Amino acid sequence: MYKLFVFSICVFHVYAVLDANEGPLSLDPKMNRPEEKKFIPTKEWQVVAEGQAIPPGLHVRIDMQTGKKEAKLLEEGNDGGNSNSALISTETSVDDSIEEVKPELDYSEIKEALKKIKNDAKETSEGNVGKGFRTYDQIKEEMMELEQSIKTEYEIVKELVAKYLSTKDDLERQLILSDLEFYVHQYDNAQDFVKMGGFSEVVLPALNSTKKDLRSSAAFLLGSACQSNPKAQIAAMERGILPHLIRLISFDPNPDVRNRALYAISSIIRHFPLAQKEFINHGGMTAFADIFLTGSADSLKLQLKIVTLLGDIILEKEMAAQRLKDFTRSELSESANEAEKAMLAEKLRQYEAAGIEKVLVEQNFCRLLPRLLTSIGNVDDKQTRREDLSFIQGRPLREEHDVVEKVVQAMLILARSCRTDFQSVRNQIQTLGERYQELKNVEQAQMSSRTSDADKDSIDLYYSKIHDMCQQLWTQLQKDEL
Repeated sequence: MYKLFVFSICVFHVYAVLDANEGPLSLDPKMNRPEEKKFIPTKEWQVVAEGQAIPPGLHVRIDMQTGKKEAKLLEEGNDGGNSNSALISTETSVDDSIEEVKPELDYSEIKEALKKIKNDAKETSEGNVGKGFRTYDQIKEEMMELEQSIKTEYEIVKELVAKYLSTKDDLERQLILSDLEFYVHQYDNAQDFVKMGGFSEVVLPALNSTKKDLRSSAAFLLGSACQSNPKAQIAAMERGILPHLIRLISFDPNPDVRNRALYAISSIIRHFPLAQKEFINHGGMTAFADIFLTGSADSLKLQLKIVTLLGDIILEKEMAAQRLKDFTRSELSESANEAEKAMLAEKLRQYEAAGIEKVLVEQNFCRLLPRLLTSIGNVDDKQTRREDLSFIQGRPLREEHDVVEKVVQAMLILARSCRTDFQSVRNQIQTLGERYQELKNVEQAQMSSRTSDADKDSIDLYYSKIHDMCQQLWTQLQKDEL
């Protein structure tokens, strides 16, 4: 019994010692490990033992090869670490024993928050009914207004014609003609304008108006409607508009009216041999020839436009003849080709019936054309030659070069019909060729100085073109003389 008592006292003593040294036992292994030495940071790097807690705000680095962790107090400047270390700035402890605190969610609070969201949505919806959205009636009314505001171009042209016929104010009529001119550029609008009686009820009365602005606007409208529009061209010829235009270019005192009348004539007779014959029958070529007998600056501009128009008409005939030859030489295998060949043959017959080249000779255009070259100044004047370079140097092109270009081009076209009369200006053509040879040399030099293809393409070679035409005309006249 005494031995049992002594043994019990010894066991109790052992437990007391263990309790004093190690504290209470815990199921967590982290809680049962021996207490580690506290990390005291300094300004020098110190190794942090595994699992050892460090205070926040230290400079920490980890060697990526050995996995060793070091820490020290933060300070300015370099840390002096090696290239194998990764530097980590931290404001928290790396003590593994600190557990993450997770917020707990209260189910009752979540339920109350959801109720509040539903109530807010209901109050917002009830308070904004009729404010944020339009009613069906409002939408229907707005759509009706939109449909009324959208008009087709046909309706706009129709309204403009009706408005022109109803008003007596000349200024308002002029504005309406300008608006109509904008719309008739479109192919279908021009034809609709004709069907509405636009040529008969609007254009013709305006061409005969005592107001120059109405005459000018009407001629401009007519030219825009007929340009590249065969149906409008036919309508203009059938309504007898050409004689009125011929009268305007012959007798109207206003230069703007005469220029726009020529624009309308050009739009009507281009690529339309029947209209060209009608124009000749009403004395159009005589009116053109009379314009060449005047020497005013306004007449010169009109003369150049006439030269361009006549040259283009002759080229039309030559192109039609060449096209017909190409069809004749080739083997026809499709009915479409046969139809086109028949159309070209008929068109060429109409060109021959118009006989515009014959009329040009009869109206002395072979003598009138070279007269335009006399407007060019002394070709030997050095100052003049320096100014000729203005186009290359980026300054405005002198007007005389435009005269030479258009006249020489027309003479080339008419050389076959006017070879005898053109012989009188052969020396002048040769002198012009020499003059433009100098300008061509400058252009070629400028072309050679350019390195890229884009820069070379930007050069127009305007003077080179004129030189080549002069040389071609002189060569042709030289052959005719021989």
